[in-house]
Amino acid sequence: MSGFDATYQRLQHIHDRMPGFPLESMRLSRMVCHLQKNLKDLTNAALKKYDLVDASYMVLAVLYGTAQEASTASTLGEACHEKPANLTRVCNELELRGLVTRCTCPGDRRSVMISLTEAGRDLVAAALPDVWKKTAHAYDGFSGAELQQLEQMFLRQLRNLNSELLAN
Repeated sequence: MSGFDATYQRLQHIHDRMPGFPLESMRLSRMVCHLQKNLKDLTNAALKKYDLVDASYMVLAVLYGTAQEASTASTLGEACHEKPANLTRVCNELELRGLVTRCTCPGDRRSVMISLTEAGRDLVAAALPDVWKKTAHAYDGFSGAELQQLEQMFLRQLRNLNSELLAN
């Protein structure tokens, strides 16, 4: 039995009990949750030797991916999908380790700028290859065309979700 078979059976049981239950879309939604959890578990396994977890790695990777290796806290929180309280906790930990610095933004004292330090840059540069080696296996056997198609479908799904979130 695969890791998803039990979930598949539960969803089928719900569908049998509630004929209007959208089995296909709910099955896909649960698959996405399973994929995300498995990818996060693989990421955390790769990060263990760096004494990082997914949330702290995401902060470092997002900063590493910006042109100035710096971001406002609000922009960083959006990019990392972290709530302000958790982002503060993660940045406190990273700052204590000397991996990021925080200061007020020039021209806006209410806004906090978070910047990658040299130590943070070195750590994320070392961790990135380990993470992608662990997680890239999720796409083994996919052709380039299939990966592009999957990306387009995910983008369409994100647009659908974003429009629904904006409507609420």
